[in-house]
Amino acid sequence: MSTANRTKLAVFALLTVGAASAGTAAPAVLALAAVTALIPVADALDRKPAARPDRRPAPEREPV
Repeated sequence: MSTANRTKLAVFALLTVGAASAGTAAPAVLALAAVTALIPVADALDRKPAARPDRRPAPEREPV
């Protein structure tokens, strides 16, 4: 996971815990928790797939 997404995850997790402990309404806490849970998913979708190996050229045939 990238450093930026780790930072986002930590900030949203702290916001969620802070909102829950401050007595914020349940829908707001659940929304923060949902956004927090989606950060790793977004990071996984953002990654580029591994490069495919180059194909070998087909062997040349000798003329008949």
